[in-house]
Amino acid sequence: MAWTDFFVKELPNAKTVVSPNGRPYISMEIAPKEYVEVHMTTSALELPFKVIFKRFDQLGALLEEREYAQAGTKDLARKFAIETASFRLNSIELVLDGE
Repeated sequence: MAWTDFFVKELPNAKTVVSPNGRPYISMEIAPKEYVEVHMTTSALELPFKVIFKRFDQLGALLEEREYAQAGTKDLARKFAIETASFRLNSIELVLDGE
């Protein structure tokens, strides 16, 4: 089983995407034009998984890209991805509510 299969089964709305350089990663849409991604790293100096948040404008230009976590296991990466999605959705709601 590929590492991506685990995340597709465990994360809501998760899909496997292939980058322009041919590397697969997981993308989970949490709101229109907002995504949490899980990437497998190749460097021996980093933990195996990175959790990244990306937000795009209406034309598809990247507005925001933040690395939220690095994880040593698939289970931790899954938990971090879910937490990142929850944090982002809650922070946007607070801003839009004027709090």
